Amino acid sequence: MDTLRALEPLHRACQVCNLWPWRLAPPPDSEGILLRRSRWLELYGWTVLIAATSFTVYGLFQESSVEEKQDSESTISSIGHTVDFIQLVGMRVAHLAALLEALWQRQAQRGFFAELGEIDRLLSKALRVDVEAMRINMRRQTSRRAVWILWGYAVSQLLILGAKLLSRGDRFPIYWISYLLPLLVCGLRYFQIFNATQLVRQRLDVLLVALQQLQLHQKGPAVDTVLEEQEDLEEAAMDRLIAVRLVYQRVWALVALLNRCYGLSMLMQVGNDFLAITSNCYWMFLNFRQSAASPFDILQIVASGVWSAPHLGNVLVLSLLCDRTAQCASRLALCLHQVSVDLRNESHNALITQFSLQLLHQRLHFSAAGFFNVDCTLLYTIVGATTTYLIILIQFHMSESTIGSDSNGQ
Repeated sequence: MDTLRALEPLHRACQVCNLWPWRLAPPPDSEGILLRRSRWLELYGWTVLIAATSFTVYGLFQESSVEEKQDSESTISSIGHTVDFIQLVGMRVAHLAALLEALWQRQAQRGFFAELGEIDRLLSKALRVDVEAMRINMRRQTSRRAVWILWGYAVSQLLILGAKLLSRGDRFPIYWISYLLPLLVCGLRYFQIFNATQLVRQRLDVLLVALQQLQLHQKGPAVDTVLEEQEDLEEAAMDRLIAVRLVYQRVWALVALLNRCYGLSMLMQVGNDFLAITSNCYWMFLNFRQSAASPFDILQIVASGVWSAPHLGNVLVLSLLCDRTAQCASRLALCLHQVSVDLRNESHNALITQFSLQLLHQRLHFSAAGFFNVDCTLLYTIVGATTTYLIILIQFHMSESTIGSDSNGQ
């Protein structure tokens, strides 16, 4: 079972959602799956992209005409309508970016799995790693994660839909239907990124174990037969260290391909999640300020918080996965300098030095189209920016309320 076959259910789902334009074809005389170009899938993707773009533009013009007719709405209702509109536009833009990137970077997607296959061949031949068991374990973990993510999405969406249906005269179900499809496609895009990051992390963990078990200098009694055995063991250890170095170089190239495949999606979806979290927090503040502490009002506030849970969870999981994967390179450097070496052996010292310089200059980082690195610092940035914008929005709202009350009093 190769990696493409292990992830075949995910690729089939991505084909339906226009996130995978390649046809999965079995090779004629061997096991596994090959990627073949499919003009029908590309035509399907471009058609859906054009239709989604037209629908988004039409929705913008329709919203502007609706706002002109809704002059009699209360301030809270108007703000709520604006918050919903901002979230819908942000989700649609992130959806369009994911569709465009899947078509535009299709060669990078193919190169990613080709490079991954080369890495697995090196691990199997040079390091004697059971790649087959690793892929089977990966497929099980992917299925388990998919079930948990689907369960989380279902609970959050059903809770917010039920809470809104309890309010009379609410047009939320129509909004929810138009919001749900791009939400699910963007969630599937996130799942693609999670799996690609996990593939990198899995290979780095294998390299980490190989370095921890490596000893270049074998200590023993000075007997001729023992010395010959020690030399053979040291030569085999040198070959393994060279193999680890070559695999790491390919993993670094694999991360560069991952950034090309998903960089734009990470940028747009993280930006959309930031907008959704900020606008939902502002809306929750307004509801809490105007609520009468009834069960219905509390349910509306809780439902708005649950509505933000998928956005917050996606950013949290993405940041933690990318940060822990990048930290594996630092752990490799620490393990490298704990390897027992013969300081009088120039070949040992040269190889250790070269690998140390390689780890220093070829650091792993996950980038959102070059705008920022995706790691745990992204969480601090989002929390700080959300707090800043919430303070500004709340101050504007309170100043408008004060001006309105003064004018009514006069």
